Amino acid sequence: MLLAGALAGSALMAAPGTASAAPDTAAAAVVPSGPGMELSAASFTQMTVDDIGKRVWIAGDRIHPDGSRDGELVGVLYGGAGPAVASAHTAAPLSGVAVEPDGSKVYAGQSDHIANYSHESGSLYPLDPIPAPADGCGRELVHTGGRLFFTSRPATSSEGCTDALSAVGVAATAGGGQAREVMYSYTPIHLEGGPGGLLVTAAERWSPTDDPDLGIYRVTDGTDGNPLEFLGERRFTEDGTDRGMDFRDADFSADGSVLAVADGFRGTVLLGGQDARFLENRYAPLPEGVAPTAVAFSPDGKWFAQGGAASGDTADLTLAFADPSVEREPLRISFEDEAAGHRVVPRGMEFSGDGQQLFVVTSDPEGTKFWLHTIQTREALAPSRFVDVTHGPAVAGEPFRVTGRLDLDGLAPTQAPRITVQRLNGLEVTDLPPVPVAEDGTFVLEDVLPDRAGDVHYVLGYAGDEVHYRSEHWLVVDTVEASSTAPRSGR
Repeated sequence: MLLAGALAGSALMAAPGTASAAPDTAAAAVVPSGPGMELSAASFTQMTVDDIGKRVWIAGDRIHPDGSRDGELVGVLYGGAGPAVASAHTAAPLSGVAVEPDGSKVYAGQSDHIANYSHESGSLYPLDPIPAPADGCGRELVHTGGRLFFTSRPATSSEGCTDALSAVGVAATAGGGQAREVMYSYTPIHLEGGPGGLLVTAAERWSPTDDPDLGIYRVTDGTDGNPLEFLGERRFTEDGTDRGMDFRDADFSADGSVLAVADGFRGTVLLGGQDARFLENRYAPLPEGVAPTAVAFSPDGKWFAQGGAASGDTADLTLAFADPSVEREPLRISFEDEAAGHRVVPRGMEFSGDGQQLFVVTSDPEGTKFWLHTIQTREALAPSRFVDVTHGPAVAGEPFRVTGRLDLDGLAPTQAPRITVQRLNGLEVTDLPPVPVAEDGTFVLEDVLPDRAGDVHYVLGYAGDEVHYRSEHWLVVDTVEASSTAPRSGR
């Protein structure tokens, strides 16, 4: 139980918003993953995405061939400038990573402090360390609401951390925010940040029937001496007769209205992001028997991902639209390869800020090797294509007509599609008015050809929509002089 004054009053409900596997879920199409980028680390604790510096930061320990061990902070470039991989080495163990919203600083947890680096184009420069209480059980770091929060839990004996007291602390700021410990727990605490300064604290259970609590807070300016405003608390059972929360991961939706929790027993549980009330879960679940490990919403509000540990070619990851009213089967991916890993690690998923890429860390069954995968979210969109594109007589200087059909898989778009058209005549490029698409997908393009005979290119484009990927079609037309009216077919 968290021992914080802000956690006053526990509202209990009996049935959390979980998703149970539908009978046909396991039979749905599963796509095998491609090879991932093997990481040098021999452990994984936390990852975060720097949208400004375009890097995925990962913290863990590295074991060298001579058996020595050190901590390694790795930043993998996914766009922008600098070396493909930035890194810094520290004392082991290294656990937890966070980044300033502007990408200027990166933080990594050490056993007796928090390492602090300035970051510029892939280069890390050590700064003064940030004081923090001793930790022997693995820190977690979160930067939210303009403050850096961290956990501390000293190891009480050589056997481990079973009897230690955990704490959540906040670092000092240049603007006068004071460092302090804000709450305590008898069990390890996990942290997750969210939009608008939201912060989640989730305690681990110490037995299968223990009922740990999850708290939601908002970071304040701290003028009253407390940097956190309590918003809501949740326990997953009411009377202790069922299993308590078995926390694996959590993430807020883009607007902060929903908190998804990966629970080892229940799967994905949805809570109100402002009050922790149970919500109905309308997302397709991971296949039956897959142990949940990670959840992630994209910051652009479009995507929701669930990760897990499966066996064989069963899906370890599902990628779906964040709006559950879009009734489209999610993209299902299996990690089952020596060059890809076998399962999504706990807390091993994050989206890029624009939602176009999902970063996933996988491991081997033993949890000693790790891979980073970059999944393009457009792969989850339904295909679109131009078909049956033909044209009539192509006489220079005269009216010209093109017909065809835009074929869209899956659901119909919410707005009538329009096709963009460019005409290329030598070095001259002309943007023509967009062409509407009829309900049956057919369209008609009418134009007047250039006066001089020769090749004219038309580029037909569909920009895509909320459920369909973009597509393009090039039409090459051989125009003839007006004295010859023989029609030419497109190619």
